Amino acid sequence: MYTLSFFAALLSVASALPATGTGVTAMPTIGPCTDTIHPHGHIVASPGTTAVAGLQLTYDAIVLTLFDLLFLAGRATLTDSGIYSQWDFSNGGVGVKPDCGPTSIWLNIDAVAPAYKPLFWNSTQITKTWSGAYGQNLVALGTSTYTKSDTFLACKLPASSTTKTSPWYLFLVTNSLITLDSADSLKGFDTKSCVKTKLFIETPTYGVISP
Repeated sequence: MYTLSFFAALLSVASALPATGTGVTAMPTIGPCTDTIHPHGHIVASPGTTAVAGLQLTYDAIVLTLFDLLFLAGRATLTDSGIYSQWDFSNGGVGVKPDCGPTSIWLNIDAVAPAYKPLFWNSTQITKTWSGAYGQNLVALGTSTYTKSDTFLACKLPASSTTKTSPWYLFLVTNSLITLDSADSLKGFDTKSCVKTKLFIETPTYGVISP
């Protein structure tokens, strides 16, 4: 399995992660702070011509692979009801930041997959090569193993392939020459459902919380 070498490198990280009763990282609670103004927005699929246009980035705690089980990781997905939050773009990351308190979960890239790299959420920031800002597309900067990319692949599981709003699982595209059917990271997905998309970070709305 292509992720096994990644498992060994991160076992020490996994052992320290907080978990819910189902063995996955808990979603943060977005709550108010007194006398503050906070930017909030979605990260949405674009442009409008794609099958997933307008769907929003979120979290799916389903255990699809050994990777999810070992690292208590929630898979990054698109649905019609995504995360509406402050976003933390510090230190090359993309994190969900509650109104009060530190960033709770981070969007990470499985760096081992050769072409279509699964995106997953984790309470530890592993990926530090995102370029993100409000009002811009999310970009994965180049590393020693792949070049800069702002293209993502959204795929469904076979059982949900007829419903637009059911979860679309996200992958970073770094080598589109590899066919979908031959990519190890896409095993178990309905590759006929897969579509390429960008991820746009909405210009935020602001809410003033009165004392």
